[in-house]
Amino acid sequence: MSIEGIKRKLQGMISPRRFTHSVNVMETAEQLAHKYGEDVEKAALAGLVHDCAKGLAPDVTFDLCKKYGIIIDEIMRKEPSLLHGMVGSCLARDVFGIDCPDLLAAIADHTMGRPGMDKLSRIVFIADYIEPGRDFPGIEKIAGAAQESLEKAIVAGIDCTIADILQKGKLLHPNTVETRNWALGLLESGEVRYGKVQTEK
Repeated sequence: MSIEGIKRKLQGMISPRRFTHSVNVMETAEQLAHKYGEDVEKAALAGLVHDCAKGLAPDVTFDLCKKYGIIIDEIMRKEPSLLHGMVGSCLARDVFGIDCPDLLAAIADHTMGRPGMDKLSRIVFIADYIEPGRDFPGIEKIAGAAQESLEKAIVAGIDCTIADILQKGKLLHPNTVETRNWALGLLESGEVRYGKVQTEK
């Protein structure tokens, strides 16, 4: 299915506001892919469809999790929006015919992150934070960090998420904390620079 065909189908699945956000993430992911040497077409496609399961009713989300064998923990059951990345990955395959494993992983990973995420997943994760339609305290810091390294941007983004969740008194999933600690560990160890693993010390 072409990008234009995917856009038309996606418009029937999500709200107009969500569709605008998705196009913005697509374009931001393209820019980051250019900067960090990732496949631009994959980044664009993952960015476009990353939220295809966003806004589904909780019972629909849970039914799809059962259908696709997605394990739901207690925090996810109480905060079903956390599942939209994993469900969206399955819908991207079944609805849009996307079968590229790393592209599907990027869609699945964009909500909570995942320690060990590859470059494509890191790019989509960050693009979701800094697309031009976003406006929240700390976005300038995340966008600035994204010009230095993907890992700095991941840490900055998750720091904002944690602060927001704590302020709202909502549940924080340990996957998010583990992703932050993983990215921070890479930075502190000197293993990465500008999103690339160092091959020389």
